[in-house]
Amino acid sequence: MRFLTFTTLTVLAGGLLAAADPSSVTYVKGNIDELSPNTGGTLYNSAKSMEIRTPLHSVQVQYSQISKAELGAIQNHTPETDALYKVWNLPKHFMTSQTQEMTLAFTNEKGQDQTMTIELSKKTASNLHATILRHSGSVANANWWGDDYWKTTRNKDTWGGAGTIAQK
Repeated sequence: MRFLTFTTLTVLAGGLLAAADPSSVTYVKGNIDELSPNTGGTLYNSAKSMEIRTPLHSVQVQYSQISKAELGAIQNHTPETDALYKVWNLPKHFMTSQTQEMTLAFTNEKGQDQTMTIELSKKTASNLHATILRHSGSVANANWWGDDYWKTTRNKDTWGGAGTIAQK
C-alpha cells in the first residue's frame, strides 16, 4: 500500500513539474522598461501566455498580442575544459549546448508596441515559436494546404476563368 501511494505521489509531482515547463532564458535587448539587457530569468509557458520571471521583475506576454516572432541563428557554446589528464572532466570535452535567439514584437496591456530579443535553448525556442504560431493568428502564415484544392478567400486570385471544371 505504501509503495502504491509513493508511486502515485511521484507521478503526480512529476506531472506538475512538467506542466509548469520552466526553462532558463536571457533577455538580450528590447524596449521593456522592467528588464535590463543581458538579464537572466526563467520562462514559464501557459495555455494563453508566456512569462519571463527575473529576481526583481516579471513580464507576461499574451500569445494573442504577439505580432511578430522570428528565430535567429543557432549558437554553439562549449564549456571551458581542463587538461586531458583530469579524467573526471572528460565529459566536458564532448558536451556542447546550443542556444537560439528569438525576437518578439507585441502590444502590452497599455497598448504600446514592445520588442524583445531573448536567448534560450534551441529546443525551447522551437517549441515556443510553434506555440506562438499556433495561438497567434497574426504571426501564422496565411498559406493553407487546402488552398490547392478548394476555393477560399485567400486564393481568390487563382480561381481561373470561365473554362474551369469547378464553374461548369
